[in-house]
Amino acid sequence: MGVEDGLQAAAVVAAAAAAGRIITRRLPIPLPVFLLAVGLIAGTDGLGLVEPAKLGELGRVSVMVAVALIVFEGGSLLRASSLRRAAPLMRNLVIGGLVVTPVVGALAAHFILGFPWRLAALFGSLVCVTGPSVIIPLLQAVRVNDRIRTTLMGEGVIIDPLGALLTLFLLEVAVAETFDPAEPAGWVASRLGAGVIIGVAGAGLVYGVARGVHRLTSREVSLLVLAGAIGAFASAESIARESGLTAMVVMGIGLGQLHLPHREEMEQFQESIASLLVATVYVLLAASIDIQSVRDLWPEGFAVVLILIAIGRPLLVWLASFRTGVPLRDAIFLAAVAPRGVVAASMAGVVAIEAGAHLGGDSEQFVALVFVVILVTIGLQSAYAGRLSRALRVFPMRTVVAGYGEVGRRVAERLREAGEEVLVVESDGSLAVAGREAGYEVLLGDIADPRALAKADVHEARALILVTGNDDRSLMAAELAQAQFGCQRILARVDEPANIPAFERAGVTVVSPQAAVASELAALAGPSPLIDIMAAVEGDLSVFRAVVQNPEAQGRIRDMAALNGALIVLVRRGAASFIPTGRTALSLGDMLTLVAPDERANAIRGFIEGLPLEGG
Repeated sequence: MGVEDGLQAAAVVAAAAAAGRIITRRLPIPLPVFLLAVGLIAGTDGLGLVEPAKLGELGRVSVMVAVALIVFEGGSLLRASSLRRAAPLMRNLVIGGLVVTPVVGALAAHFILGFPWRLAALFGSLVCVTGPSVIIPLLQAVRVNDRIRTTLMGEGVIIDPLGALLTLFLLEVAVAETFDPAEPAGWVASRLGAGVIIGVAGAGLVYGVARGVHRLTSREVSLLVLAGAIGAFASAESIARESGLTAMVVMGIGLGQLHLPHREEMEQFQESIASLLVATVYVLLAASIDIQSVRDLWPEGFAVVLILIAIGRPLLVWLASFRTGVPLRDAIFLAAVAPRGVVAASMAGVVAIEAGAHLGGDSEQFVALVFVVILVTIGLQSAYAGRLSRALRVFPMRTVVAGYGEVGRRVAERLREAGEEVLVVESDGSLAVAGREAGYEVLLGDIADPRALAKADVHEARALILVTGNDDRSLMAAELAQAQFGCQRILARVDEPANIPAFERAGVTVVSPQAAVASELAALAGPSPLIDIMAAVEGDLSVFRAVVQNPEAQGRIRDMAALNGALIVLVRRGAASFIPTGRTALSLGDMLTLVAPDERANAIRGFIEGLPLEGG
């Protein structure tokens, strides 16, 4: 390899990464499609600026490291709280995806393109992976609810190394002279085990250094994480070849759950690095494609892709979502969106060379078919994913909470307990990290900045709740949210009573701490508004108020035997009051208005407030 060839390829990749970010943010072009187009134009059959064959081992190692770090970054974005909620469906998609997609892909490649069975099986296993390199850009452009987001991200991250190992297992079986799957099965198991061990060790080492060394800067933490990931991948590959991706998944998910300093800045650094890595993989893949081989696939090769999209993926999602309680709308979206990514791209050439030498078949056609799968699934699904999300209404009508101080945290908790989607906007980095660790989607920024309001999509929010602790900032944010973004429902905590008229003139619903405390004290001290009504009721009934202070009094009303015989007619939670049902979950701090028989009133009050009964 000439130095000029490597430098020329590096310049094209860097330019493509920068131009791709700029252009695709302003035009409706998916980033991977743009990068693939650049690779085709600059590649061997184009301008000849990037010729992977001339890069030799350097090109192969560059792609390996790039894929590893992309998978690591995807894993680090996953949160345990979200993974638990999506676990059954995600588990079924990963396990089923290693069976259903390879079978459908193999059948289509064999009967439509005439691939030999073993080569067709390798193609099917290679295209079962999705991957964070395509899922992350798609989810940045298309808003979906947390279940869909976590499912697609988790499936893409976890199935990448498993799909790669499945492909290598089938490759070993396919080229073997006798059919004995025991040896390759043991090989796969050892790679999974080695990857898990090294991934856990890598996460532990990085966390130990980050927490043990005082006053690390954000840049130092970012470089520590990057060096740890590359070191873990290199160690895994040295100890057990092809265990590196598994190590990256385990290490990424592990570090994603741990409290690292400067996490927000670290993730921004990773995002910049990931842009360059994604560009490396896609440009080098497309540059090696024989354009004539792609043309020769029309129309049969494109029919194979459509079968994967229209039959393989819907069949997988239907089987995976069976009896999981997944809403039909979510299942339809998941069935329609599953673009293929960098693992398929990076392995296509290696598999084609090995398989072509032993199994026959056209290796260039094999690589071209994988390229067509990637190009069509990304281009087609990116084009309709946004419209499909709006048509199915699977995008979240979330509530935006500005400020994650003590009040903001409690507001977010109450909303989440009520089943609401919550986005936290916070300008303080440490509070933003705390919000992420609590499982919230967090946007680091100033809510009074129009750019933050735009990123928070306040125009589609169910409500904007301002609890920043700064009245001037909150008022500016409220006025901007109404004037520029048409946000209709805005609520704000106002600390200074003198500022309340300005908020009310802006159409903001105001909660004043002073007024709320006075109202609450008066309500607790005064008589129940139901006393006059109940006075006309015959029988020995008591009407009283009680505040939930007993942890055992939390939960659904109908599940608490201690409340039998009582009627809870009103729940006051913060500034809101509502009439409960048996399914209503009570929380600490709720003030209840109850009707109960006289002989049960004291026992019920004692249970709710956690007080010992008289004489007990």
